[in-house]
Amino acid sequence: MNIESLISKIELFESLIIKSGFKRDVNDYLQSIQQGQNQNLVFMKELSQKIKNKLIECENYGLEAELNLVLRDSKPFTELDTLTKLEDLDSNTEIDGNNYFSKFSQILTQLIQNIDKNKTELDGVLKIFQKYVNIEKEYESENEQAVVSLIFKDLKSTGSLKEFSKVLNRWNRMLLVYHTLLTSESPDEISLVEIQNGSIDVIFNIDFDIALDLTELLKTGLKVYSAYLLYKSKTAKEIILSYMGNVKLIKQEKEREKLMLENIKDSVYQKALEQHKERLKADKNIDKTSIEVKLEEVSSVITDHIIKGNELRLLTAPEDEEDEEENLGIELRKETAVVRERFKKLEPAEKQFLLEKYTLKEENNDK
Repeated sequence: MNIESLISKIELFESLIIKSGFKRDVNDYLQSIQQGQNQNLVFMKELSQKIKNKLIECENYGLEAELNLVLRDSKPFTELDTLTKLEDLDSNTEIDGNNYFSKFSQILTQLIQNIDKNKTELDGVLKIFQKYVNIEKEYESENEQAVVSLIFKDLKSTGSLKEFSKVLNRWNRMLLVYHTLLTSESPDEISLVEIQNGSIDVIFNIDFDIALDLTELLKTGLKVYSAYLLYKSKTAKEIILSYMGNVKLIKQEKEREKLMLENIKDSVYQKALEQHKERLKADKNIDKTSIEVKLEEVSSVITDHIIKGNELRLLTAPEDEEDEEENLGIELRKETAVVRERFKKLEPAEKQFLLEKYTLKEENNDK
């Protein structure tokens, strides 16, 4: 497994479970309910809800899949199915405080023990591999390269070598086209670092500045897509219900939904155009031919990628991005997690409609 990719998976665990204070909080919750005055249903259910919220966040970040690729001596704590156990416990309307306490403390104890096992193993792995990677020095060269990971989760793209080769070819062409939008320098051949198992994880090197702009481009698409999903799964239904059957208002709402849907791809197109114009200010020699065609290809490939639930990760961050909150790679992961959570709330027919609208058709695959 590529070292940067492995470290990024461990850092996700560190961010969600350790740095967030979740591990500490679960320990505190277990200690607090040992006191008799805290063994009441209202208090314990409040703690349970906090834990469930965090476990849902871990699910949206795909933490279990990441841990499965790294852990060897212990199983991911997510496999305990703690979320389901807590939901079953909280839905029991006949349970009394004593029985709730007994079951709740057992669940928390098991959760803590497994998080501790995971942390011990991951700390050991990280200690070994950090010796072999020094990002600041490795990428201090005249032609800086960034390590980028494309994660394919949809079975249609990865179910056969024929389909997968088409997807990779599409991305290879799009990245070269995107490069010409942002710089006059000839693009280097995109070098493949590794292809990993599970959900197919394709890791490659690309010009550092291009990688940063590409990350911003994906983030833009995800933000707009996330807004559409929120509207579609909740807001639109509430608004339409409030219209009490008013045909004109409902028609206007349907038009707004259509525009928001189209704006997913349009926003990527406009962001890429904005990046192109910004780069032109410093590099007058950027190729200005067929800009609309290039922008159409870039926006189509990226929109197809995110609608299918696939991801892109920037595995190497800029040297001056020490603040985690401002790290582009982390921001991109947050947007991806929000999209995943909201997408789950759509009806099956709505999910299929999205795929049919934005999935690149067969005739475009071999461009």
